Amino acid sequence: MSEAKTKFAEMSIEEAIRDTMHSEHCSYKSTRKFLAGLHTTGEHIIQGPGENAGILDLGQGLALALRIESHNHPSHVKPAEGAATGVGGIIRDIFTMGARPIALLDNLRFGADQRATWLLRGVAEGISRYGNCIGIPVVGGEIFFDRTYNGNCLVNVCCMGLVPQKNIIYGNALTTDSDLIYVGARTGRDGMGGASFASKTFQEDAPRDEKAIQDDDPFLEKLLLEACVELAETNWLEGMQDMGAAGLLCSTTEVIHRGQKKTGLPLGAIVDLDLIPAKAGGMTPPEFLCSESQERMMVVGKRPYRERILEKFTNWDLEAVVVGEVTLDGKYTLLYTENGQRKATAMSIKEICEPIDQEWPLTPWRTQGGEYRKASKSTIASVWHQYDWRVGTRTIKGPNEPGHFAVLDIDEIGKDLVVAWSSDEGRSDVNPRIGIEYAFQKAYRHIKDQGAKPLGLTNCLNFGYPADSMGAFAETVEGLSSICRQYEVPVVSGNVSLYNGTGEHSIKPTPILVMVGIKDK
Repeated sequence: MSEAKTKFAEMSIEEAIRDTMHSEHCSYKSTRKFLAGLHTTGEHIIQGPGENAGILDLGQGLALALRIESHNHPSHVKPAEGAATGVGGIIRDIFTMGARPIALLDNLRFGADQRATWLLRGVAEGISRYGNCIGIPVVGGEIFFDRTYNGNCLVNVCCMGLVPQKNIIYGNALTTDSDLIYVGARTGRDGMGGASFASKTFQEDAPRDEKAIQDDDPFLEKLLLEACVELAETNWLEGMQDMGAAGLLCSTTEVIHRGQKKTGLPLGAIVDLDLIPAKAGGMTPPEFLCSESQERMMVVGKRPYRERILEKFTNWDLEAVVVGEVTLDGKYTLLYTENGQRKATAMSIKEICEPIDQEWPLTPWRTQGGEYRKASKSTIASVWHQYDWRVGTRTIKGPNEPGHFAVLDIDEIGKDLVVAWSSDEGRSDVNPRIGIEYAFQKAYRHIKDQGAKPLGLTNCLNFGYPADSMGAFAETVEGLSSICRQYEVPVVSGNVSLYNGTGEHSIKPTPILVMVGIKDK
């Protein structure tokens, strides 16, 4: 990766923190108030939205972690790398909860221009490279083409994993003096400013910053996965957080902020940036904070078990370093060396993490028209040929058979998991509420037709520039909440992706749903 300085090198620490944490990608400032109305409670919900993944009770002490994410902007610039790191990120969201990932799904949207074929090849290569290397089957998904995506393709990836309920780990710090342990890849300038990059539309003919696209290493992620799942079987950890969007900054502040809300204590953190393992020379404190180098985790370890935790990571050939500790002063304190002198910068955790809101007019959506076309059988076959959908031995029904659903063997409890995926297939372009209802009913029907009981769903809501898309977004969320309540199928997790488009053009509203159900064998 280039050693060239990034925009963060010229920022103060305070500027970098505000720029990153107040981005749409991190703060959900435009959508938070609408999402609060979603139906998120039900008899099978152990953990709803707000964590790294949602958790559903499968019975007999076993649970399912479920989450979907988008990696749209990176995939449109560097399709293989963007899609691969999207897969890596969603896998980490699952095993950071203590769950072992068992399946992936991919929902893809491309334009109708010549670039679409090149993007599809790269995205399929990236998804297959990561999933196949790490040994997680891609058991389903869909591909559609429409000119609305000419300037911004969509790459949505879902992952699910199994976890004994006693092993669930949450992304929080709860006790003062607990260790903040950095583990995994070294930090570099790859993925610099990815959260900000995903919070703005592309501009016509403008250069697109490839430094915002992360590098991927699925073999290193496999080591992280195994180590973290093993640690979940101990009582040594207080919490764990993926270093995804906003990297070290978001992971260290988020575990503290969640801890504040759970305990009512004024928890804080001290982080020594001089201790962060680096793979690039001359990095500044803001660059260390905001890098999105992949395959990294932040572990909140109980102090008495420090040596055992570090030994566990060493046994998996992983670099792990205690870089900070949990405090009781409500502050986020950074230690670093600048011009040969040790310095400290402190900000309030609440100032960094408390929600902010941005208001947009709820302009009615104006239809774009166009042809929403499903990929041909030959195109789908060429993509699926690259994916290993049988690895892991759980796939009973995969993409080799017709139907927008998969069936997975949950032999631990003598049941089958039915996974259904669906979209509005362009209907939201005419009426957003009708579009989301169509997507829900399609997934629900697949679950029920297999004789399974629907447990919950995850969703990825892909929209364009907020100024012309928030009306459609509000209608979509209202429609989803209403139909989820009607059928008693709660939303357990999800993702919002805004600013999909180029110049003044926004993509059509594109909601993606993944619903899961359980049945006896």
